[in-house]
Amino acid sequence: METNYANPSFWTYFIGSYAYYLPFVLTMVWAPLALFGLSKQKDMTTIKQVVWSLFILVVPVVGPALYLLLVDTEYEKKFKHIAVGGGSAVLILVWVLSLISHI
Repeated sequence: METNYANPSFWTYFIGSYAYYLPFVLTMVWAPLALFGLSKQKDMTTIKQVVWSLFILVVPVVGPALYLLLVDTEYEKKFKHIAVGGGSAVLILVWVLSLISHI
């Protein structure tokens, strides 16, 4: 069964919708985790907290992921690596499948 842009298959729609919505879902999960962890930081100055919150909110997906991996001390290291690494791996997998489904 041949698929092209004029006649996309169900698989193309299915994977394409995941590829489109997954970054929004990851941002909706990671940003609150990062902001909650940021609010619990006692040793960080107010200016740094404001800069990090703007970075988390303005740069979707990358901002919260970088904060959780590099700065956050609220959550366990294993949890952060599973949450960010797993979400990133699924995102990359879905993007690759999306590209393959167009071939």
